Amino acid sequence: MKKFTLPIKVMFSDCDPAQIVFYPRYFQWFDMATQRMFNELDMEWSTFWPERGIAGLPLVDASATFRGPARMDDEISVISWVDDWRGKTFIVRHDVIKGDEVIIEGKEVRACVVTDLDTDKGIRAIPIPEDVIAKFS
Repeated sequence: MKKFTLPIKVMFSDCDPAQIVFYPRYFQWFDMATQRMFNELDMEWSTFWPERGIAGLPLVDASATFRGPARMDDEISVISWVDDWRGKTFIVRHDVIKGDEVIIEGKEVRACVVTDLDTDKGIRAIPIPEDVIAKFS
């Protein structure tokens, strides 16, 4: 399993008044890290989706376990990998590292979808292409 790293320097704008990272920022960083994984494997979303007829890889679930804080000026890294492929969905795990410590454990469940105007939601899940899965091996 390939792992990917997104380095981050925590800025004041990432923090609450106590200068601790405001928790929604982690979810934004998880999203950025997931997109970066695909980009690093030559599947940039801006071109990859239209080429494949994919409407997107939306979140269907997201969670995080908070074990420690990050504060303004901390240097942290989001380490990300695809933990499981499940047909039409996949699980991305994220560890936020500060020093040698995992301070946040994150999880995203994403679906591979196409536009389908015959459904109430306007999209429907499709199987993740095998060549996409292979690039993560």
